[in-house]
Amino acid sequence: MQTRHVVSVLVLLVAMLLTSCAPAALRVTPTPPPTATPIVTKAPATVVPTARPEPTATQAAAASPTAAPAAAPTTKDKPITYVMPGDDWGYPSPFAFYSRGPGYLRMSYLFDTLVWKDEKGYVPWLAEEWKVAEDGVTWTFRLRQGVKWHDGQPLTAEDVVFTFQYFKDKFEKGMIKWGWPLDKVASAEVADNGKAVIVRMKAPTAGLLTDLFGSLPIIPKHIWAGVEDPLKKLDAQAVIGSSLFRLREYNKEQGRYIYEANPDFFLGKPSVDQLSFIKVKDAALSLVAGEVDEAGFSGKGITSVRELKTKPEFKIIEGPSDWVLKLYFNTTRAPLDKLVVRQAIAHAINRQELVEKAQMGGAIVASMGILSPGSYWHNPNLPTYAFDTDKAKELLNKAGVAPFDTTLLTTADYVREAELIKNTLQSVGINVTVKTADRATVDNLLREGNFDLLITGHGGTANPDIDHPSNPKVWTSAEYQEVYQRSTTAVDDKVRREYAWKMQAIIAEQLPVLPLWHPLMWEVYRPGKATPFFTPEGVDGGIPTATNKLMFIPKR
Repeated sequence: MQTRHVVSVLVLLVAMLLTSCAPAALRVTPTPPPTATPIVTKAPATVVPTARPEPTATQAAAASPTAAPAAAPTTKDKPITYVMPGDDWGYPSPFAFYSRGPGYLRMSYLFDTLVWKDEKGYVPWLAEEWKVAEDGVTWTFRLRQGVKWHDGQPLTAEDVVFTFQYFKDKFEKGMIKWGWPLDKVASAEVADNGKAVIVRMKAPTAGLLTDLFGSLPIIPKHIWAGVEDPLKKLDAQAVIGSSLFRLREYNKEQGRYIYEANPDFFLGKPSVDQLSFIKVKDAALSLVAGEVDEAGFSGKGITSVRELKTKPEFKIIEGPSDWVLKLYFNTTRAPLDKLVVRQAIAHAINRQELVEKAQMGGAIVASMGILSPGSYWHNPNLPTYAFDTDKAKELLNKAGVAPFDTTLLTTADYVREAELIKNTLQSVGINVTVKTADRATVDNLLREGNFDLLITGHGGTANPDIDHPSNPKVWTSAEYQEVYQRSTTAVDDKVRREYAWKMQAIIAEQLPVLPLWHPLMWEVYRPGKATPFFTPEGVDGGIPTATNKLMFIPKR
């Protein structure tokens, strides 16, 4: 669950005409190169449980579509448009997107991976079938033929090999901020006269279909070869991919993305002609007014969902709680460096009150091990730190900790939680000053380790790939890292789960963070144009959203 940076730097207006196979002209407003990425933990990594094993080559081939599905009907005079609420999540190139889930999603509408996931699990994508050798390190992908880039050039095995080599090179130079396990890749080569690609890992590695092969965007060699700094490439060529949409417009200030359908997409034209993300003040009101076709709600959004349930024109689906809000402790600063102080704070915070008063009942108290209770990997046998201010006072008194002052940093979204925490901590002699900042600033201060207490959250809580439950600058544990490293080579899910349970136990016992709540989630949409769905353990490596791009592929 790793996060990354994006900071504001102006870029020239791009009005670059592509080839006849590409969109007309891409309009781009100034966007910043990512020079200050937020850090939380590792990039989300979704793992399919033991009950749903990775498909064999034969199974993958059987699942591959035999014919391109028919696109939804449209008219020449009235194109089908689909609008969703959104915000600015960076320029959607494979290198410049803002390194949180929504940023990855904006990029995923343009670029494809070797495999992907639908509502049931892994499905063939650029690779029609795949297999891993008995050595556990050699992966062979038989590629789909006839795929084209948005500019009309063919997508080849050379592009796939180049992608692994290029990303690995830039990763080693510190230019890759998303959590792809590129350090585990040994080599990539073209096979079977260009019909296949062989990727060799340095050692057997757990979760590769999710973390690497189903996440890493394949990029065109003819565009990126020779680009020394991919973070600075923010032109129209940088968003030429192969997926079902092409970028028509990006406006940073207005948080607007406009995509147009790719008529040459390998599974056929998508069900809508245009996909847009726009800023709105109130998603529920925008739905009712017809300004947007779909919107996601979570946590305190439950009040809007209750109202929308009374309107027959909408359909509502409920998703998993694969996201967590956390209170981070800077354990390098006294007295937070004392475990007993963190334990006292855990007892002094009424997490159920946060759920009821800050989230209006639209959440559940979080698991102390970060991973969601509904996950295959969740450890149910963890300490809970029941709300008990007397216990908190006792711990502080026995440790000889005098009343102290501290600062709690968060965004405007979680001010209510911060104020409730301030009130309860004050009752045990801890005086809290609450400070707020925008998301990028909070993320950056977390990355720098420049805080006392900090509240923010992330997705990916349905997977065990938690390399750092907190920023290593503010908490480290040799024991935890040893267990985590062993888990990365445990390709057997049962063995991996044993390590995951131990990792969660260490988190709950050492308290580098205090997980506060997991939100309930809903997607509300107007049926007819597309059908959103929640992906098992999230899109990519655990992004808890119903806006998987497959929702725009009719008759899948």
